[in-house]
Amino acid sequence: MRPDYMGVMFLCTSVVSFNAGIWQIFRRGQKKQLMENHKNMEKNPLTGLPSENATVNESEYRRVRLDGSFDNEGSCLVGPRSIPSYKGAANEDESRGGFLVMTPFEIANTGEFVMVNRGWVPIDAGKHRTMLRQYIGEGFTPSQVRGILRKEEFIGGSLFWGPNPNNDGPVAADLSWLAMRPWNMIMAYYRHRWGADHLKESVQKHGAHHYYVEMLEDFSGDDQRIVRGRAWPRRREVDEVVYVHLTPIVHSMYVVFWFSVTAGSLYGMLRCWRRQQALFALRKFADRQSTQLETLRQEQAQSYMRAVEEVEQRKTLGTGVAAAAGAGAQSSIGDSFVTPHPEERTSKKIN
Repeated sequence: MRPDYMGVMFLCTSVVSFNAGIWQIFRRGQKKQLMENHKNMEKNPLTGLPSENATVNESEYRRVRLDGSFDNEGSCLVGPRSIPSYKGAANEDESRGGFLVMTPFEIANTGEFVMVNRGWVPIDAGKHRTMLRQYIGEGFTPSQVRGILRKEEFIGGSLFWGPNPNNDGPVAADLSWLAMRPWNMIMAYYRHRWGADHLKESVQKHGAHHYYVEMLEDFSGDDQRIVRGRAWPRRREVDEVVYVHLTPIVHSMYVVFWFSVTAGSLYGMLRCWRRQQALFALRKFADRQSTQLETLRQEQAQSYMRAVEEVEQRKTLGTGVAAAAGAGAQSSIGDSFVTPHPEERTSKKIN
């Protein structure tokens, strides 16, 4: 392959691998922070929502124990998603996918609302609201929420098309959301329950948050229902929550790998550049030699043409001299054989 083509290939490889290494550094920092946030589960549970001054890292995965009631009619679905477990699906119903159920929860004695992820239900629950009711119930249900605080999800937008509209609402009317958007969900709930005209008053009275509560499986079954011999919604256990598939040390290994690829690509690009420089020098030398040979050939050709012209001139001159000499010889021979005039012969006889 030509060195310039290989150089472009090495350049592209170095750019891609360098960005991959930077991304792995970023992911390593995320995993370290995630594992630090997992330690918040060891703290005593909160009996209310965190203060407004609390940071995300201080509050995420913090245990809460809230008393109040669910408004099952305001529930919405998030998905479709696979079962939220690293253990995988246990039966055919779970292997087909399903939805996460987000329900508004009114905290007792405060009137504040918070969105609660009650767990995962099979995909049949998304066919109609009557199907969903058999998994979560209907109306207002007093309950105690025991879970952890989680921050909202965000669907990235496009540089050309702008923010993703699926962050603001479900993909269609009365269908599932694609991401956990507790603030947008509670705003939609307020508009549906008290009307858009009272939205501002509802937010001031009941609050709106960019985090939600994920209920964990503690086998209490306060709000779960038995459907086909199993308890629903299906919730994650603590070991499933704190499970980290790729630890920071693995990301460190990826960083070393990608930066090694970058260094190798840069070295290969340097070798290709040097080889290309050598080819350029060889090409210049060949062009210079060709120019010199062409100049010498032209000089020799001109010398040959001059020699040919000189020979032709000499041939022409020699032919003219020979013709002149031949004409002189013929004239002298002709004079020696001239016949005398008759009068001259008569005069000779008289004498």
